[in-house]
Amino acid sequence: MEKAKDGEGSWGSPDARPSFYQIMWFANLKELQIPTKFFDGHLATEETETVALRSPCGSWDTKLEHRDGCVYLIQGWPHFVESHDLGRAEWAHFLYSGRMSFDVKIYGSNGWLKKYDQPAASAPPFASSFPFFRREIKGYNVGHKCTLPMVLMDTDGVSWPVTIVVTSGNHLAMSGGWKALADAHSIKKGDVCIFELVEKRVMQFHILR
Repeated sequence: MEKAKDGEGSWGSPDARPSFYQIMWFANLKELQIPTKFFDGHLATEETETVALRSPCGSWDTKLEHRDGCVYLIQGWPHFVESHDLGRAEWAHFLYSGRMSFDVKIYGSNGWLKKYDQPAASAPPFASSFPFFRREIKGYNVGHKCTLPMVLMDTDGVSWPVTIVVTSGNHLAMSGGWKALADAHSIKKGDVCIFELVEKRVMQFHILR
């Protein structure tokens, strides 16, 4: 994991984009308050209430809600939290890219930047108008005993029923049904899978090799 460098971008040079930080507690794991000063300074004049969040795992559309003089990210935010295994005392750095979109960096409670699965070098690019994330298949995701951390999904686009379980770390995992899907599609270690949210509780499933 990479140590956080205050005010620096991915290559060590200063990132001058407007940004804010939020520490994760129980309340903002369900909805996230955007600092009022930041909203008034950068987002208040935008015409859309949809905010795009991007990370190495993919892209998520979230919705703004104005309540009691404050502004919150609501719909779509819990999906972002779950897919990044965000927990208490971890924190997120939101870097504004314009047009109601943010690049988000996640840091653990120890202050180190959390690393997420990157696409395999040989995997083709993937783009969609739907929220999605990609996952490189690890050895523990396939075989006799396998789990795949997921986001509140029961099926993919071809009607493969799965069982979502909560792990000891309060993370969601796909258990029952995943092995049958993996075996039927000959999924193996090193493949890259795209999980694309197309309807409530329905994912479209793609394999990139």
